Amino acid sequence: MISSKCISTGGLIIVETNRLIIRNFSDDDFQDFSALICDKMKSKYSVYDEQFPTDDESIKGLFSFFKDSEEFFGIELKSPKKIVGFVSLNYIDEHTRNLGYCIHTEYQGRGYASEVVMEIMKYAHKILNVHKLVSGTAVENEPSVKLLLKSGFSIVDKCKGSFVDDEQGNPIIFTGCSFEYMF
Repeated sequence: MISSKCISTGGLIIVETNRLIIRNFSDDDFQDFSALICDKMKSKYSVYDEQFPTDDESIKGLFSFFKDSEEFFGIELKSPKKIVGFVSLNYIDEHTRNLGYCIHTEYQGRGYASEVVMEIMKYAHKILNVHKLVSGTAVENEPSVKLLLKSGFSIVDKCKGSFVDDEQGNPIIFTGCSFEYMF
């Protein structure tokens, strides 16, 4: 059992568990954020997702966007204090959000993503009055598929997609799953 508390203050979010704090990004998070984005784009699953730039100037712009957003939040380890991921609740309509998440590969396999998803689901429902969450991932990203199913999401659709071309310029095609969770 994970104990947590949710606090919402003027666009800021704080969801705290025994091990993690989910909160808005601050200027002090830039180095961890930069390392996270570079790691994400080196991940074997990066070809199945929107591409993020990894040059310094673009990462600064992306960080500024995440920091100023009310939809993207840093996942901070309590000890040592370090940003190890991000989670997003992107607005679709008044009662629906798109859930996304990313954990640095060095910190995967420790249950952080499960902890974050469960707590952000509670936050979305109790604080934001969300009635439905949607999410998506590639069938090939088995850990993410398992996490969403374990968290109570259902697969509602599958379709072919492509975000990246291979070295010859051919699209890397994958099967994507659309997930839904109704409160």
